[in-house]
Amino acid sequence: MTAPALLLRRLGLVCAATLLATVSTHAADVRGTLATWHLITLTFTGPMGSESEPATFWDHRLTVDFTHPESGTVYTVPGFFAADGHAGSSHADAGDQWQVRFTPDRVGTWHYQAALVTGDRIAVSDAAGQPHPLPRSTGHFEIAPSPLDASSRDFRGHGRLEYVGKHHPRFAASGRYFLMGGAGSPENFLAFDGIDGTYDFAKTPEFPSLGIDQLHHYGPHRQDWREGDPHWTDEDGDDAKGIIGVVNYLAAQGLNSIYLMPFTYAGDGNDIWPWADPQTRDSFDVSKLDQWEWVFAHLQNQGIHIHMLLTETENESLFEVEDGGAPFADTRKLYYRELIARFGHHLALTWDLGEESGWTDEKGGAVGVGTTTAQHQAFARYIRKLDPYRHPIVMHDIEIVEIYPPLVGFEAFEGPALQRHENYNQHIIEHLEMSVAGGRPWLVSMSEPLGWEYGLRPDDEDPTRDGPRKDVLWGVFMAGGAGVEWYAGWQNNAPTSDLSSEDLRVRAEMWRQTKIALDFFNEYVPFQDMTAANARVVGDNAYGFAKPNHTYLVYLREGGTAQLDLTDATGTYDVHWFDPRHGGELQLGRIEQVEAGRVVDLGAAPTEADRDWAILLRRR
Repeated sequence: MTAPALLLRRLGLVCAATLLATVSTHAADVRGTLATWHLITLTFTGPMGSESEPATFWDHRLTVDFTHPESGTVYTVPGFFAADGHAGSSHADAGDQWQVRFTPDRVGTWHYQAALVTGDRIAVSDAAGQPHPLPRSTGHFEIAPSPLDASSRDFRGHGRLEYVGKHHPRFAASGRYFLMGGAGSPENFLAFDGIDGTYDFAKTPEFPSLGIDQLHHYGPHRQDWREGDPHWTDEDGDDAKGIIGVVNYLAAQGLNSIYLMPFTYAGDGNDIWPWADPQTRDSFDVSKLDQWEWVFAHLQNQGIHIHMLLTETENESLFEVEDGGAPFADTRKLYYRELIARFGHHLALTWDLGEESGWTDEKGGAVGVGTTTAQHQAFARYIRKLDPYRHPIVMHDIEIVEIYPPLVGFEAFEGPALQRHENYNQHIIEHLEMSVAGGRPWLVSMSEPLGWEYGLRPDDEDPTRDGPRKDVLWGVFMAGGAGVEWYAGWQNNAPTSDLSSEDLRVRAEMWRQTKIALDFFNEYVPFQDMTAANARVVGDNAYGFAKPNHTYLVYLREGGTAQLDLTDATGTYDVHWFDPRHGGELQLGRIEQVEAGRVVDLGAAPTEADRDWAILLRRR
């Protein structure tokens, strides 16, 4: 083991996936696994900086160009101030170390060229700035193929998740399309007692399940932490086991996404911010952000996509309010830059412009609400320009239908994350059709179903999960939606509500049924090439989904029998039934095969014909 790796182990950080190699023969300090899709961290010795000096963040701009000569690929990656280079474990707030994080997508030789420039607010400016001498600013390293493959949940076996002009994103290496099924609560997931500089700013409302500090401890999930997982202690001696255990639990349930916020100051939780002081926007908490990185890295290694909502409805225009009403505050630009520099290297990441975004004339009464279409476009363009990896950019809304039509066809926007309370299948279809008509197909997910008041109730209040399964989960998937994330609701501050959720096991039955649906669609359904086809199904309470002349899927919400209109199709189709409640293998009904060219009878389910079933037709 190298000396730096040994030191980090003694400090309590066990992160083997990112510390397998320390390459001292290169010009810069290059650390990481030298393989495709793995994190490579370059550390440079630069000017002294401190969290107590906003100029550290405003007046320095570190950028590194990574070039792959064989393919001509160039990534221009923003860097960040790193204090002593390992602040997450040392808790340092000052130093002369500056870092860049990079995930190479090709084997072979990569060259890098680093440039650090200084100047007044140069971090958010396109000005050239004054070059600052940076020792060992150039070099190269050799990248081998990833040791992981598509059989792994770990995204490093799949590559970067990319928007490819369809209604589902695709992994660059494995070529697999991604259908999302995840947790949307607690949205203040990062308000954890084991992370530096984290506290409840307002101390209200009081949640009975949380400790006196009103932070998450995730005590029930400490048992899910495993030897060898990331581990550290914060400034007060609290450790990481609870939050890492939550990640392990979600992965073990087969979920593949999490919806989280890095900024809840002035919002519902009032307990998460990336800055050293929640009331300022120009000096970042370096050790806190290092610890967030360890959580995010573990999420990715466990196969969990990060849906990052950059603002909350109550603070969505706080940057501009504090800046005197500017349409796009420099503090927001600095915030975007810091998050992209620190976390943009992750492979399965979606930037969300904000939770419950709305127009000024639709809402009021909170400290910073209301952003316009022009602002949404400016924010998205800025992120797209700065993010070298072009992660999808989406936006979450709350029943405000005017939000999305002006964004149809917009080049720096990949779709809505909807908050709806009913008619889930139809809402998804409407937004998909809107985007196709505009020439740029969207990713459309349902990221806060069932109402903000109640959301997804605990299992003991809804043991069958019939409503969420039929209306939301299968309704969204059968519409061609990009996925579902389950929100726990406010529920009058109950111990199982969103901000107070400590034990995710209280919704284990919904996780089980979500996994059943994900497994079925991933194994049997070419969902990326299919569109909603409800009109093909003869009868009520049924959804249709079709890739014409190839695959047809019918979902009977209330059981019974069904007919499918195949008058415009050709060929012979095998008919199989699938149980969405219990999963298992495909089953045969009375009719095992149909000929296209007419309306075909699909028969009845093998058992429990009055319950919901899916019917899969595949051309022979």
